[in-house]
Amino acid sequence: MNVMGLYSGIDMSMVEQIMEAERARGARFTQQKEKYTKSQNAWRDMNTRLDSLYKRLEDLQQPDTFNSKSVKMTGPSNVGVTATSSAATGHYRVQVQQLATQTRLVGGKVNIPEDGDIRTALGLTKGEITLKIGEDKTETIEIDETDSLRSISDKINNSTANSGIRSSIVDNRLILTHTEYGEKTLVVGGSLANDLRFDGVTAVIGQVSKFTIDGLSITRYSNTIDDVIEGLTFNLTNVHNENDSTVISVTENLDKAAEALQKFVDQYNSTQSFIRSQLSVGDPSAENNQTGMLTGDGTLMRLQSSLRSMMTSSKSHGTSINGLQGLGVTIDRNGTASFDRTVLDKQVRNNPDEVSRFFSSSERIIETIEDDEVNLVTNTRTERKGFSQDMRTFVNQYISSSNGIIKSRRDTFDRMIRDVNDRITRFEERLEMRRNRYIRQFTALDTAMMRAESQMNFMFSQLGMNQNN
Repeated sequence: MNVMGLYSGIDMSMVEQIMEAERARGARFTQQKEKYTKSQNAWRDMNTRLDSLYKRLEDLQQPDTFNSKSVKMTGPSNVGVTATSSAATGHYRVQVQQLATQTRLVGGKVNIPEDGDIRTALGLTKGEITLKIGEDKTETIEIDETDSLRSISDKINNSTANSGIRSSIVDNRLILTHTEYGEKTLVVGGSLANDLRFDGVTAVIGQVSKFTIDGLSITRYSNTIDDVIEGLTFNLTNVHNENDSTVISVTENLDKAAEALQKFVDQYNSTQSFIRSQLSVGDPSAENNQTGMLTGDGTLMRLQSSLRSMMTSSKSHGTSINGLQGLGVTIDRNGTASFDRTVLDKQVRNNPDEVSRFFSSSERIIETIEDDEVNLVTNTRTERKGFSQDMRTFVNQYISSSNGIIKSRRDTFDRMIRDVNDRITRFEERLEMRRNRYIRQFTALDTAMMRAESQMNFMFSQLGMNQNN
């Protein structure tokens, strides 16, 4: 390489030009790899969109999507209400007359040793306190000189499961509270009752809650009541004035149903729009026509057609609903879906259970199997049906991570890309070998020319010497 080009004029720059021309022949491999990669990415994007569609279909399978209830309150906010799908629609007038409370006993301030705190031993003589709950229950708490106010409170709490009494400490006072609401008596006795400042202290007796619903008087041992009206839970928070009340209105939650169906329609349109872009042939007459990466792909065209067919099907799925169009979803000639909420609202308002069954229902299947041709074995399984289940089953054929169609396509492209990479590697190796061969050949040419020139110079020099002689 030191003499290359000195005589022949063929230097490294000319070799690189030759190699550039040779390398251009391998551009088809790079282009092929780029096409495979873009196609693989297109299927990856397709999988993402179908997965989102699958999840939107799952929302439509939930029973409370079409059976959920909304609660509206008019008047003082002295009561909170939550409703489940089983609640009946209607209006209820509620008046809270009394909140349920717990029996509570506050002891006097206990003398803590100087420079101590609630964890400092009180130095009491060994003894006990007794908690008398009601007429027939007594709990004894053993105490010794090593106990602090904190440890005594802990001992009371350790027996809560049996006594029903909880203890807390506020300003060096033991405060005892019954875990249950209502009229529960509580008296503290025992040899150390006075030392812990329970002498002369009486409990504030708890009470039950009292309220009316549409004038009907109700009493409960709690402020949270879920056994008065099916599907409704009342949380009493304050007492009404004598002439005040709160009106509770329970209605169908039309927003939840409409939102779920609208999101599904939007995702369907997004999926179909992406498919159209990938199958597009563009404008063949244009000079720089741009086509989709999956133009002419039969698998994608079948997916496009099948999705549209399922959306336009009039299958009722065991209900009186005539396909999605019976719920306000229609498909135009371009394959784009539109949603008229008023149609769905009417259906949900009149028969939410039927709308729910259209999208998803369960059926028990009993199968009888012969065992050894003698005994019969009965097997029971549950089968999901409905529009959502049918479309999810179809979509899963494409997006399944184990044996889905898209996984198979992507695996195929992986193999094709690896094959192209191997070809590129072998091509580059051949180019490098050819480059080295050119260098050797042109270097040899220059070396030969240099030797020839040297020999000619020597010959001419010898001829000149002879003439002089």
